[in-house]
Amino acid sequence: MFCPHCRGELENVAETCRGCGFNLNECQKSFPFVAPPLALIIDPSQLLPAGIEKDLHKPYRKFRKCTPQVDICFCFVRLQAESPLEEFAFWLHNMAPGADHARAWQLLVVGDLTSGRLTLTSGYALEPFLKQELWEAALQELAAYFSDEQWKEGLHGFLTDARNLLTAAWQVAEGCRQRNHRPSPARSQGLPEEQELEHPKRPEETETPRSGAFPSDTRQGYLPASLQRERESYRKESATP
Repeated sequence: MFCPHCRGELENVAETCRGCGFNLNECQKSFPFVAPPLALIIDPSQLLPAGIEKDLHKPYRKFRKCTPQVDICFCFVRLQAESPLEEFAFWLHNMAPGADHARAWQLLVVGDLTSGRLTLTSGYALEPFLKQELWEAALQELAAYFSDEQWKEGLHGFLTDARNLLTAAWQVAEGCRQRNHRPSPARSQGLPEEQELEHPKRPEETETPRSGAFPSDTRQGYLPASLQRERESYRKESATP
């Protein structure tokens, strides 16, 4: 896990970064307003077409059916130029009302129309199941769809990717768990047995972290250019005879 402010690596769950002193209280000063509740789509900038949430009902339902303990939220905002996207995602992840029990298993994708960037923040409980390069690739694919204004296709594809990645990660973890709990030859022969490896806990066995602690590593996706510039360029090209 990393500090959203200085990007310093944190060895343990912490509420204040030892490197720079950043914490939720400091972060709240940058965003002095009420956080919205987490939902599938948060779009105060009205970037997405009307009815997009209805269009995503089927892939979202498949995602939740496959991973019922995990929820996902897509948020699109226009931040001030001096507002870091990572800190906003950290603030929203922690301050969204009514999410205390689900926060540890929450995936939050935030897109900033000012910088043209996407970021993914996840709760602690999901950390053992997320392979960074695979999720970064999924974000890049989402960014590519967005640069072509294919909002529905991009979000549908990301929900499918997220479902497949989490399913594969859980299967790997379950396979490790089963191998680690098989009777060893040493046990059957009465010999000293080597210590078993630790494995990721099941959802119901994982403790929920306190609110205000840093989420797990924030993963990035970079758009080819700012969404605003892409849209302006697209309109100019369309208007050219």
